[in-house]
Amino acid sequence: MRAPRLLPQVLTLIALALPAGAQIKTGVAGDAANAGSGQVGSSLNSGGITPVGALNSSVSPLSLSPSLAPTLAPPAASLNQGLVPSALSPAKTPAAAIEDKPALKAAATPPKTPPSGSAAAAPAPPGGPPFFVQALVKLGVAPELAGRLQSFLSERHPGDQDKIYHGLGHSHEVADLTARIVSDQSLSAEKKILLIVSGALHDVDPERSPNTPARVAATLEHLDKNDEARALLVDFGSRYGFTAAQVKALIMATDFSPDPIQMQAKQDAFSKAAKEAFPSEPEWGLNWGKRLAFADQSSTYVGSLADARRRVEGLAVEIRAQLEAIGKGPGPSNEVILAGSYKFLTVLKQNPLFALLPAEQAANFDGVRAYFEKRQTPEAWAGAEAPAPARAPPVSPDLAEARRFIAGIMGKRAPTEREADSLLGDWLDEKGIPHDSPRAAAVRSSIVPEKSSLQAQVAAALRPQLKRHAAMIIRLATEHKMTVAAVEDVIVRRGLLEHAGIPSDQFEHQVSMALTADELARAVVRYPNNEAGTLMRGVASAMSTRSGKSVEEVSRDGVFLYADFAGDRFLRGYASRDPDIQSHTIAFYITRSDNLWKIDGYRQSRAGVRSDAAYIESLKKWLILGGIPERDLR
Repeated sequence: MRAPRLLPQVLTLIALALPAGAQIKTGVAGDAANAGSGQVGSSLNSGGITPVGALNSSVSPLSLSPSLAPTLAPPAASLNQGLVPSALSPAKTPAAAIEDKPALKAAATPPKTPPSGSAAAAPAPPGGPPFFVQALVKLGVAPELAGRLQSFLSERHPGDQDKIYHGLGHSHEVADLTARIVSDQSLSAEKKILLIVSGALHDVDPERSPNTPARVAATLEHLDKNDEARALLVDFGSRYGFTAAQVKALIMATDFSPDPIQMQAKQDAFSKAAKEAFPSEPEWGLNWGKRLAFADQSSTYVGSLADARRRVEGLAVEIRAQLEAIGKGPGPSNEVILAGSYKFLTVLKQNPLFALLPAEQAANFDGVRAYFEKRQTPEAWAGAEAPAPARAPPVSPDLAEARRFIAGIMGKRAPTEREADSLLGDWLDEKGIPHDSPRAAAVRSSIVPEKSSLQAQVAAALRPQLKRHAAMIIRLATEHKMTVAAVEDVIVRRGLLEHAGIPSDQFEHQVSMALTADELARAVVRYPNNEAGTLMRGVASAMSTRSGKSVEEVSRDGVFLYADFAGDRFLRGYASRDPDIQSHTIAFYITRSDNLWKIDGYRQSRAGVRSDAAYIESLKKWLILGGIPERDLR
């Protein structure tokens, strides 16, 4: 009775098309804790199931909720078949290099044999320590300390390591991919070490039932209470400038629940922890927590097809173990979970963070995804062998050339997203590719993924005529300290919508002028209807009207205020862009920034009467007496 209830749910779950950034997981709750399975609150952040009431005696609706961590099934792979040789495969360390460094030699030595059935029974990787350990040493971590981390991990993954998903191999994969990702980022060595260590420790939960996934809450508790864990974090943190709280906050980013309310609570908890752990740079903690979660989600699929398939089948083992433990077995077959992998991979592919993957890992991922695309039913996996994988699609010539262009300028230093976007603009100009063209958008999505994602979100909310100008509207909104919606409102109110089809540079000029005029109009609309108010409205009008006899006059930010004085008493004045008028006592130059008017002296018709500063002070006093707020004057 129970098995037939489970299978339709799993099939329904897999059949649902996952929206980008969403996750679907099934689970069991209620009596799970009493069954001794240790499942309640588990975080199957790399594609497992989280036990909740969905598979209890009464069926709850499946949950589709955005989160920081991923979905159901990781994909499978054709046995003994690989793609591009994975950069995550352990690199061979020359024997001479190890002999010269005794501590590194110790790190390369297989860790001590743990109790039977634990992860330590897994053989040491061939060719030396795992890639992430080598990366840590390269970043300056003492080989002895890096070796301690490797040994610590080896003892904390219960279950048959050859048959499960969330085992020692997965922890190595996540740490390895994190090391690959951060190597291309402009981060300090200390920040890179922090992220690699967090990735390595994200699934430390030795008290869980064998062959079941790690739980984030239990992992954090182990890091708090275990003497060896505390000592390890103290040693890393004291040497490389980070705290245990920062490691734990990053690990919290990988937590997940299929229940929307619980998931929101987990995201809120992560956000709060990140802000507390990184008080001087909370956005860094939030952003890199999300990136670590993506590495956790995708690391299984950036190596060989054989490893990917073995991991997915291990996921099925974990699901069945959970259900058997509470009397809900037997659970879904390997073929059911394998068949759902393509949709999960598509979600990862559509995530803007996919651009973080180095080229080799991205190519491997594409090959794995293409392979699973052809086998989306359990029946397709029933045969002894899966079909030969499709070749990974090549990087587009535009993207390859743009990357070479940027690398040629930046050298070994990885550019920030802002720098990359600026250099990409230079490359597009050099190639004659319009910035708002689909061809440019395709390259931008890989070079500047976060900005590209923001632009896509903004474009989706804009009027159809303005979608192609999304990047420009975002830029102007930032420059003018406005929201995107406010910029769109100005465009509509000032009648520019009908001009949206003109060339982008011309339209940007029109919009920029309209924003300036709108801001100036709002600044003076409250001024009184007297001589002072009229004078300042004239200044605003002259600033918002780009006219003059020369390019300099048209492009000038400020305007001239020609004024006559009787001693220190202001008599009259008017605004103009013409700098050559000499018939008045003094020409002031007025500019506006940060919502303030700045008055400077420009030229006096008769030298030696009063100083510019004295005339400026007299003008300000006259304006303030006339009702212009003193707070508006710089």
